[in-house]
Amino acid sequence: MEKRVPGEPKGSPRQLRNLGPILGRHGTLLSDPKVRSWWEARSLRSRLSADTYLRQFGFLLERLDLTPEKVVGMAKKNPDRLRDLLIRDAAQLKHEGKLDSYIGKFTEGLKSYFRFHRVSFDGFPSLSPIKGASLANERIPTPEELNRVLERLSLRARVCALFMAHAGVRPAVMGGYRAESGLTLSDLPDLALGKAPGFSEVPFVVRIPASISKTRVSYVTFGSSQLASALLAYFGERIEGGEKLGPGSPVIAVRSTRGVASRRREEARFERGFLTTKAVVGEIHDALKSSAPEGVRWRVYVLRAYCSTRLLMAEGTGKITRDLREAILGHDGGVSARYNVGKRWGPELLREARAAYKRAEPFLSTSGKTDDSQEAVTRAIRLLLVARGVPESKLEGLDLAGKSDEEIVGLLKTVGAALGPERRGEKAVPVDDVPKLLDQGWEFVAPLNGSMAVLRAPPHVPSDPVPRLPTQPCEP
Repeated sequence: MEKRVPGEPKGSPRQLRNLGPILGRHGTLLSDPKVRSWWEARSLRSRLSADTYLRQFGFLLERLDLTPEKVVGMAKKNPDRLRDLLIRDAAQLKHEGKLDSYIGKFTEGLKSYFRFHRVSFDGFPSLSPIKGASLANERIPTPEELNRVLERLSLRARVCALFMAHAGVRPAVMGGYRAESGLTLSDLPDLALGKAPGFSEVPFVVRIPASISKTRVSYVTFGSSQLASALLAYFGERIEGGEKLGPGSPVIAVRSTRGVASRRREEARFERGFLTTKAVVGEIHDALKSSAPEGVRWRVYVLRAYCSTRLLMAEGTGKITRDLREAILGHDGGVSARYNVGKRWGPELLREARAAYKRAEPFLSTSGKTDDSQEAVTRAIRLLLVARGVPESKLEGLDLAGKSDEEIVGLLKTVGAALGPERRGEKAVPVDDVPKLLDQGWEFVAPLNGSMAVLRAPPHVPSDPVPRLPTQPCEP
């Protein structure tokens, strides 16, 4: 424990220097007991909010050349003078080209400080900020553009980017403001640890605890196959570096492959193994900035917006419902969602949610694979059913893409039985049997979900179910 120098007040700049990396030069304001009590009160709810307000307060005092004590005294004894100083400062910033929304942020800290100490003052500048003006040049990247960004990233940063773009998590979920918390391997229930970690099922479940959720409510989202591949490669890299992974290990961890001295300094700062939110997004920010097309600006949060937008497109084609999309993003979907997906999910709902995410996954993918092949298969099955006499009106709302091979085969058999023997010559067979049956005169009709195909029997073959061909050639 550090000894205090005699005569040095508690909470002096020397005693508070550990806050320096976060608060910068404004940490010295905490040596004032009134400022510290205000900052501590805000920290009870949110340390990030408290530090942000302190920096805003500090910057404003610097420009006005005032101290906390003087600004309170001026607000009480000469409010018109303080009003004029604030107006002149706002006018100068506006002259420098700053937006009204930017200027207004600097008075938020002072307003909060006055409210806490019950100082009455109504002379703040009147501004007219345009909502979203700073985001006018931001748009959602395409999958191809996002893939180019991912290629610029290290493996760890790529995992972070895919967590935001595919699972829709906020950066603070992977690493807290002061590296105090983050996702752990226990939050990935489908992950099996060992010498070679793997997922028992993909898409895999990601459980976001309430303690790291912005809304302070736990929720469930999913990781794509692309994220699963990157994550397993990242875990393998950490294991090769000598790290022993366990349920309490961070999903995104401090690098362990640097030199000993550098690693010790890093571990001293991030003693629990988590990264700060700033460290999580740092490399991603640089890659987005260097990859953005001319005239386009991309912030790190555009990755989460990418997830939301792509799931919205999937919702438009019936792959996923609105309530589930909002739940995956950790949003409060209103009363309807609260009753539908806002409670703890049971096995049945989790299974359906996973299936819906899997149907929507092609919309999120940046690996070059699109949903064209799946759409082609679905279209072939739909045309086959129409050709066999099923009215198109009965196919409306029928989710063929979400059905298993067995369900589609059963559907085709049911249709065949209903249409009579004259149309029972078409059969669904395993793809391995297709070459032999084609040699025997069968006619190819359509593919069926990749593992099956529909063939039409030649006239001399009866319409009974197709017998399994022998695996070994028959004797002559």
